[in-house]
Amino acid sequence: MNTKIRQTVSLICCALGLILLLYGTLFHLQSVSNKDGKDPTAMQESQLVLEASRGGLHREQDGSLRLTYSGKPPAACPT
Repeated sequence: MNTKIRQTVSLICCALGLILLLYGTLFHLQSVSNKDGKDPTAMQESQLVLEASRGGLHREQDGSLRLTYSGKPPAACPT
């Protein structure tokens, strides 16, 4: 395979990967219910990752997400 073609394909793959990464972090929203299971709100992927690392999310049997606290979020995990 010609090196020009190889470089072009590599650049296209890198650009596509970057576009998908930006889409996932900036535009992908997930519906999350509050502690009572009511009033769902949309949260960005980056906020969901932060809440999951704090232990503030729980996945229900039907696949929906629920916050496990109300008010101030729990502190970050010390580990």
